[in-house]
Amino acid sequence: MTTPSPDRYETLRDCRSLYLSQLGNLLAASGALSAPALQAIQQGAGEWFDEIAASRQRGSFEEQADGLTSSRITLVGHDELELEIRLDNLTARLLDSTAGNLWKTQLRFITLLHRPDLPKASNPVGPGGIRLGFAEMFAAAGSMALDKKLDLVDKLEGHLLAHLPALYATINDFLDKSGVDAAQPSIVTAQESSRKTPPEATAVPPAGNLLLALQQSLAAQVPAAPPAAAALAGSGAPASNPAGSAAVLLNQAVTERLLQRLDEIDRQPPPTFEPARSNSLESLIPGLFAGETAQPEAIRPRLDADALGLPAHAPEAVVVDTLALIFDTILADPAWPDALKSIIASLQITLLKVAMQDPVFFTDPAHPARRVLDNMGEAMRGLPQDVPPQHPLCVRLAAIAAELRTAFAGDPFVFVRACEAVEAAGAEHRARIIRGSDDYLPLLAQLDRRDQAVAATRARLDPLIAPDLPVAVRSFLDQSWRRLLHILWLEQGPQGGAWEANLDAVRELLWTFQPKADPEGRANLARRLPEILKQLKAGMERIGLDAAAQEDFLDACFALQTRAMRPAPANATPPETKPSLAVDNLQRGDDRPSDGEVSSGVRCLRSLDFAGYRPPPSRPLPLKPGDWLDITVDETANPPLMLCQFSPISQRALLCNPAHELALAVHPARLEGMLRDGSARICRVESLFETAAARALTPRTTT
Repeated sequence: MTTPSPDRYETLRDCRSLYLSQLGNLLAASGALSAPALQAIQQGAGEWFDEIAASRQRGSFEEQADGLTSSRITLVGHDELELEIRLDNLTARLLDSTAGNLWKTQLRFITLLHRPDLPKASNPVGPGGIRLGFAEMFAAAGSMALDKKLDLVDKLEGHLLAHLPALYATINDFLDKSGVDAAQPSIVTAQESSRKTPPEATAVPPAGNLLLALQQSLAAQVPAAPPAAAALAGSGAPASNPAGSAAVLLNQAVTERLLQRLDEIDRQPPPTFEPARSNSLESLIPGLFAGETAQPEAIRPRLDADALGLPAHAPEAVVVDTLALIFDTILADPAWPDALKSIIASLQITLLKVAMQDPVFFTDPAHPARRVLDNMGEAMRGLPQDVPPQHPLCVRLAAIAAELRTAFAGDPFVFVRACEAVEAAGAEHRARIIRGSDDYLPLLAQLDRRDQAVAATRARLDPLIAPDLPVAVRSFLDQSWRRLLHILWLEQGPQGGAWEANLDAVRELLWTFQPKADPEGRANLARRLPEILKQLKAGMERIGLDAAAQEDFLDACFALQTRAMRPAPANATPPETKPSLAVDNLQRGDDRPSDGEVSSGVRCLRSLDFAGYRPPPSRPLPLKPGDWLDITVDETANPPLMLCQFSPISQRALLCNPAHELALAVHPARLEGMLRDGSARICRVESLFETAAARALTPRTTT
């Protein structure tokens, strides 16, 4: 004989009546509830039953969670949120303790409702209905103290854990006798598998991810979760565990409640960062979860799990606390300008939303949400700690942050666009600095002209200074006359006439030292010597050579000229040919560092150079315009300087930081040595998040 097909409507009606009756009797036996309280619980459980029974097949996780989240979640205060989380924990524990019997009813409801996709947490008689019933009861209770509510939940939890399995066994028997067959578990498993998170959403973190390491460090310090919380955190539960999907769904409910509350907070005017409180977030979120009596001027509490009322063992708590610690560390760092900290602080809630929704936020160092802050830090490199918010770059970054807070609604692509906008703002800022460095080009040209003067004079004068000249003459030519030639070259250049004329004066002087034994030669010397001495005298006066030095030089010249007019004896001793100390000293001076400055009007260009001329290295430096350098001058660490350009003549590096009114010209050979010994280094691009995580992690890994 064929069993007749059950009437779906009648079966559901009778099952609902049996379930609510059995649940009422079960709770009444606890002796803890009044008749109105029992009625409220039955009403909530009945609404749950009706909503699940009337649902249709849905294709997304958000739609599956709709009955538990969107239609049930309201913005709540601190106490209410704590109660909501406690009820979620209760639901998870009930799912654990009744897994076997509840699973049997689940398979029959799949058949009865024609819902092979019915989630495990959406059982019409499941703990979700009891949870909703409790919420209805507490809503009807009015201003009941939180501790009394929690005590009542604790008392009823033990009673439910002991008697719910029998209730579900009764429901299963009823459905069986009503001709409702159990669905094949394989059908359900296939449906659940199709909704699992794709592999890329659970990417394995790369090695050295300090932010993830910090999160894991915090998680390791959390005390062991009670069974209910363990079930709530079981997002990775196997498909065979009926509590697994429910745990995911319940976590989603908590997450969505927090996200909605964060949305409400984020709609408030963004906070102004106060430097006096830069080591905490107390100034960032005023009146968080505050009641109606909260004062607007109340100090904003730190945005951590405790402030949000999250249990320490909840997965969301680790996410919240990790971000709170990161932001604490960034905002306490004196190296970052307060204007940047204010912008970063305004994005904390937005970043927290991302961290709660995106599983790869902590595992991917290149996550666009993290890169936004990293790029902001890089864009503001070199600005002083007290840079005003009205600075063009600060204004631009603040506008990007404000647009990001408004635009983000779960789509991470808005952070990609924000990254591009921050990079563009940083590029514009660097371009402004480079354009501004043009004001120092005339001063840089002065240093280059010095090099040109030295090189040109060396090429023309050095071949004239013969090694057999007396020391006094060689020293005069190498020091005094060389200085005169430098001055003339800088004043008029090589084509000015005076420079060539004074080089000719050296040749004329050296001619007077040559032997002139014949009368014609002596007459020629007597005729030309006064003009030669006059030019030498003018040159010595020009460079301010003291009278004693002039007299010594002229006496040495007179002795040589007198000797030149006499026939040389057969065994004459050659003139003194000792090595010139001046030439030797000059050669050694090429390698001695020499710091100075050139100025024009209000602008001053400091220089790191050498005592003498030195050509640039044959290999170009590993630098490019736009690079920032940390450079130590006079054993003092200066603010970072940007390489703006290289001189086309000497390849000197022009480094500027207009925010600190500092400009520096460095000889390429000097800069090469400083890069080698570490007194100068290229500022590498550092992750704001990774740096903060490293600092926050250090005391935790060493204690």
